Amino acid sequence: MSCDKDCLNCMKEYCTDVYRESSRYCNRPEEQKQRQRDYQKRKREEAKANGLCIVCRKKPRLYGSKCYECYIRQKRHDRAKYDGIREQWKEAGKCYFCGNDVLQDKKVCARHYGIYARNIKNCNDHPNTIEARRRAKNELQILWSRNKECAGV
Repeated sequence: MSCDKDCLNCMKEYCTDVYRESSRYCNRPEEQKQRQRDYQKRKREEAKANGLCIVCRKKPRLYGSKCYECYIRQKRHDRAKYDGIREQWKEAGKCYFCGNDVLQDKKVCARHYGIYARNIKNCNDHPNTIEARRRAKNELQILWSRNKECAGV
């Protein structure tokens, strides 16, 4: 219900701002909150089962369970929220990812250092990496042999 006037000086009992304030999720009884949570969960599961985005429930999902637009919107929100915090952590000498104390002579905490080490090991052991290194080594040997022939060595 809208009165199309200045709501601060409005005399109507059910003005837009009053209605919004009284209908806020945090002001509802617990049973209404639970019904709302169940409804939202059911709608998300339906969208997921139909291959739609769980946020807008309109477009097909591409990035996990979200469409491209919702994925980008979430990434922008996260970046805006955490970039300032991360810069503060970095300046204070804390872990860039979580704000915990860093390991000695490192820039990240023990947990994230372990994640980095595991990822590097997995990358080095991956068959594609091994094959790429073998190809690069062969190409370098060919180049070196050609350079020696050109130089007359």
